[in-house]
Amino acid sequence: MIVYTSVCIIVFAIIYFLFNGKANKHAILLSIYLIVIALYPLTYYLTFFSKNDFFLAIFFNNFTPLYLLGGPSLYFYVKATLEDKIEWKPIHLLHLIPGIIYAINAGPYIFSSFENKLQTAALIHQNVENLKTIRYNWLFPNILTYVTRPIITSAYLIAAIVLFYNKTRTSFKNSKQNYLINRWLVILLTISVFFTALFILGAVVARENDINVTLEKIKYANALAGGAFLIIPITLLLFPRILYGLPNRIEEENNKEITKDTSEKKSTDPSRRNHEAFKLLSKRVIEHIDEQKPYLQKNFNLTDLAAALDVPQHHISYCFNDYIDESFTALRARKRIEYVKELLLDGVSKNKSMDQIAEMAGFSSRSSFFSTFKEITGMTPSEYIQRSKN
Repeated sequence: MIVYTSVCIIVFAIIYFLFNGKANKHAILLSIYLIVIALYPLTYYLTFFSKNDFFLAIFFNNFTPLYLLGGPSLYFYVKATLEDKIEWKPIHLLHLIPGIIYAINAGPYIFSSFENKLQTAALIHQNVENLKTIRYNWLFPNILTYVTRPIITSAYLIAAIVLFYNKTRTSFKNSKQNYLINRWLVILLTISVFFTALFILGAVVARENDINVTLEKIKYANALAGGAFLIIPITLLLFPRILYGLPNRIEEENNKEITKDTSEKKSTDPSRRNHEAFKLLSKRVIEHIDEQKPYLQKNFNLTDLAAALDVPQHHISYCFNDYIDESFTALRARKRIEYVKELLLDGVSKNKSMDQIAEMAGFSSRSSFFSTFKEITGMTPSEYIQRSKN
């Protein structure tokens, strides 16, 4: 169960990054966090329950430095989600220091030959108590790595919780997106707290008992943690709008038009000004579509629209979900059919086939054109032409 869960989450994180990393930069941070957290139970299983020396030789201690990226990636993901931006500064490189120290500490194992790693894996599988005596670190003993890892992660987790609490108090309360993101971050942080507490518990119990006793005492907590962790990818799949974060356009749209549309009291409220900024962006979206007719391009999509308006794609998605009365797909289809109706009324069908007209309107195929026309107008193109003559 642990193996399948971990592998599924790692695969999900990679797919999530590949499909969302370009449009939503902080998807990278969440992907890193998911991969790091999934690696831990996978290594745990290979160490204590599997007898496969080959895979243990690969995962054991090689990925220890990566575990230290979990805390920073979680904190900066929460920060980027709440603030709708990622600001990288040279000082942020300091967050890599614990991971670098751990990499140096694990150097004797990381840079050893694979044969030596296989021997280490074999010794562990012969008797897990050998973990306490095998020297595979350089700077500090093994038990210290188990204790300091959750402590460092806890510091970032606490910082993320404080940031979330302070930020959500001033967010625009009437936004559906705000409600969704608040619930998502509560789920993410709660599961992270549970995982961190489990790591701390394991370290404390291991100091006072042998490893077999420790495994027995925390086995139910481990199983529960594995199931809880699955909630994260399931939630993202069920509610893809989580990917939008909390879009923020206060600084970008801070102009006279927003001020004119709000009272003096409201205009000083950042959350209210953000609301008005997205109303203005929604207006720009509709005007651009009406004036430029980009929907006539066969492959016109949200990415093209965002590029044309020079705004983040998730801002456009947010507008369609919260400020525009119909979805992007529905609006694009309606506009294309309206264009086709104009062509048919102008008699274009006398010189061009329906396939050519469909292509002129941006449809990718004859079947999609006819089905969309029938769905929107309730009749076929031929029936529409006939009725228009009467």
